[in-house]
Amino acid sequence: MDLKPAEQAFLRQDIDGLCAELGRLYPDQAQSPALAELARFALGWTETMPRPGGADGVFVASMAAARNFWLDGKLEARRHHRVARQVIGTDLDFLGERVGPENWGVARALNRLVLDRINPTRRAAVIGTMRDDGIYALEWIAHYLALGFDGIFIYTNDNADGSELLLRCLADHGVITLVESETLGQVRPEVKAFEHATDLLHTLRDYEWVLFVDSDEFLQLAPQYGHSVGQLMEAIAAMPSASRPSAVVYEWLWFNSGMVFERQPGPLMERFQYASPHWLNKTFVRLRDLISMRMQHVPHLRLGCIAANSALAPFDLSLAFERRSPVYEGGRINHYWPKSFEEFSLKKARGDSLHLSEVGFHDEYHRSFRRFFEWNAAETPQTHHPPDANFLAAVKRTRQRLRALRGVAEIEDQINARFAALLGRYDAEGGLREIYTQLSREKIVSSLPVD
Repeated sequence: MDLKPAEQAFLRQDIDGLCAELGRLYPDQAQSPALAELARFALGWTETMPRPGGADGVFVASMAAARNFWLDGKLEARRHHRVARQVIGTDLDFLGERVGPENWGVARALNRLVLDRINPTRRAAVIGTMRDDGIYALEWIAHYLALGFDGIFIYTNDNADGSELLLRCLADHGVITLVESETLGQVRPEVKAFEHATDLLHTLRDYEWVLFVDSDEFLQLAPQYGHSVGQLMEAIAAMPSASRPSAVVYEWLWFNSGMVFERQPGPLMERFQYASPHWLNKTFVRLRDLISMRMQHVPHLRLGCIAANSALAPFDLSLAFERRSPVYEGGRINHYWPKSFEEFSLKKARGDSLHLSEVGFHDEYHRSFRRFFEWNAAETPQTHHPPDANFLAAVKRTRQRLRALRGVAEIEDQINARFAALLGRYDAEGGLREIYTQLSREKIVSSLPVD
């Protein structure tokens, strides 16, 4: 779907042309009197706010709020409007249904045209999703701060480990922007988060580039970028305009755990240093060129925009989910999926609480305990990928600075103390150690997932 003609009419303030293009894109609304009313409001021709219900009402309210982020004439995001914490309810669960722009409707399309007018004043942000990840939160945040990301946005939902208290504390200190998402457990929480960020999170528009990842995914940039996202952006900006990408795809390096049972102290980069290549990925994308992140791994870009792999060579997004040899020349995503068996049990519990199959979705989050062994591998000299010592030291220093903030260390210590209690949920099945022992006796073949 090509939104460009509608965007051009919008920028020209051409109400007739805009309505005609929107009618072409959404023919079922072409004759609706509300179309012209919505268009006039989006263009700023009227202060009278339309009052449609349902999802349309959400996007009309977003357009109204977006005006408050504009400086006179410059259309730059107002930094003093930053909201450190917010809650989004189940009324926005529709954002997790992977609806493409052909099914958006006029209000959502106009909202995107309005948001795309806001000029960013900052470089790069990272958006992550977390649930029961309190034991990793400081390391994850410190990692992206050490890479030089200007903004850290975290979505969280339905925590049992108390990590929302830690995230709220960090938000109150201005370290992160926190969005707490209430869900009914029947939509993909990452999709809801990523679509909310692109469509409704106005403060995100102050950033030119955004990395979309999960809590177990850590971007590692190649040495030529000096572990700096700023240097990466400079390299992209220096490319000829015809080959300059709007998205950079970073493929996974899947870190194994040697089937270890017990969680050990220390950062993930130190604890797990053996990994296998994998072709799945996450994406660093120029926000203005993004239409949707509903597929989580790869973006839906505007027509005419191109993507690149980590080496900044052309990448065909239509092949993103196909098995291939990954390219790590410019960087990768360290994907710490299994960790220890104790930690894996928390991941399993999160997935078990979702009920996607009940509403017609493939329940991709439900994992059996066997998956820990199937999607894991032994450690060998050939699979050793030690961390960069200097960058690891920078992450540790940043993490210590975060712990020094008022209240942070106390809350993190409480989360760590609660870890053992969360493992007790499997006592009715004989206990986690017994489950591990029984599976260890089976001859389970290791094989990384294909999707």
